[in-house]
Amino acid sequence: MITLAATIARRKIYYPRPVECLPDILMIELPRRFAPRRPALKRFYPILIETIVEQSELEAFLAEPREGPIMPDLFAERPSSFSKEHLTIAHYSPSQAGWPFVLLCQWPAEFAAGASGHDRLFMRAIYTFELFPDRKALEQASTVLLRSLDRERDPRIEIVFPAWSADPDASPH
Repeated sequence: MITLAATIARRKIYYPRPVECLPDILMIELPRRFAPRRPALKRFYPILIETIVEQSELEAFLAEPREGPIMPDLFAERPSSFSKEHLTIAHYSPSQAGWPFVLLCQWPAEFAAGASGHDRLFMRAIYTFELFPDRKALEQASTVLLRSLDRERDPRIEIVFPAWSADPDASPH
């Protein structure tokens, strides 16, 4: 018997939510034997956690003895308990070097509902995310995303930056 905590989820860190209405992220670095020949950022597996109860449920799931490894995707299809009527774009930064930066978008439910369900574009029915090797790549992707949005259709966009965005030597967003 094995546990996911001792195999697939042996290396992990938490990215705390930047504001109350966004999820925490548990980022798992999949061992090479579980993610062979994947591009560098594809070895990371994010899990979006919205409540303390979910965090406890996830930790118990990772510690549960089982016959073999499985992907810890127990929340991926679970509907979000958060909702907004506007798009929220959030930057998450890692607490340790070598981990990815995260661009998380929380889409209005009616927008997400229009996407094809079989593509699994949205996690928890309202979130999309991208991983980046550094802050610069994250900020460039945010700029591209903001320019691509239809300002006529999406007049309300909230952008949530972490504390490092207030760095006086940083480039403006």
